[in-house]
Amino acid sequence: MLQPVMRALAALALAALLVTAAAAAGTMQALVLNTDGTLALRAVARPEPGAGEVRIRVRAAGVNPVDWKLAERLRGGSGPPAIMGFDAAGIIDALGSGVTGWKVGDEVIAAVRPPAGSYAQYTIARIDSIALKPKKASFEEAAGIPVAGETAWRSLVDVAHLSAGQRILIHGGAGGVGSAAVQIAHARGAHVIATGSANNVQFLRGLGADEVIDYHAVRFEQQVKDLDVVLNTADADTTRRSIGIVKPGGILVSIVGPPPAQACAAAKIRCAEPNTYRNGGASYAQILKEVVALADAGRFRMNVDEVLQLSQGAQAWQVNARGHTRGKLILEIPASE
Repeated sequence: MLQPVMRALAALALAALLVTAAAAAGTMQALVLNTDGTLALRAVARPEPGAGEVRIRVRAAGVNPVDWKLAERLRGGSGPPAIMGFDAAGIIDALGSGVTGWKVGDEVIAAVRPPAGSYAQYTIARIDSIALKPKKASFEEAAGIPVAGETAWRSLVDVAHLSAGQRILIHGGAGGVGSAAVQIAHARGAHVIATGSANNVQFLRGLGADEVIDYHAVRFEQQVKDLDVVLNTADADTTRRSIGIVKPGGILVSIVGPPPAQACAAAKIRCAEPNTYRNGGASYAQILKEVVALADAGRFRMNVDEVLQLSQGAQAWQVNARGHTRGKLILEIPASE
């Protein structure tokens, strides 16, 4: 009698272990946005890739101003909590139907979107939003590329059509988008001027800036004029002040809101935003591929200002919102058990 009972108990124990293992295999840790705007680390369902998608085991996620700005807009909303984060670097671990040209084990960078964001152990990305990770970059460095690299490239190449010999001013040159733009502009042969604080002068020169204007010491409009291109990553006031330093026929590109159309027309300059849907142009994948090519050629790198743990997402947002990050803040994503 004892042996059958023991065998039954053993079978029940094994079944319980299998159920537990199956449940664990279907969940992951993710940083989600509560309805009150706070972040919480939770166990949530692990996503499955659909047609034309891949699942990425995330190793690192970049932090961008759009993350916490989106959180402010979503505060108080209904529906399930959103997983935040747009930048991901990691390893493909599952393919959706119809995916070709990619395989499990490929190291990639991706632009993803909440509610299925990158602040998680796994994320889903469309194949038109991924590229191979730069060969020599760490996952932390690579995670800073997607949003900043894509925005800078689209602003300068798709929108401004920046070419060799042109003079460009990049506001906020030491930030994520700004530092990417300085390198892309330098690689395209432009004469690059950047604004930055005094302690970032050597950093910006190291990225390829030919001139650096300390915005704490002087007003930029007193230092430069007749520019072919201005890229503003700072604020609306900087956009307004920049209109007068662009030469007629030149272009002012802003990533911090639309430039005033009437003032641009009066100055006989073009003004634009690098909006993916409004401007058309290349896909995320095409642009990321171009930026990765620059990185593999040693002409582009993303400076990592600080690496924090996934559980420190709220702290990372506070630091990012202060606006003095040199390059990018990165969240390290813990390995799944």
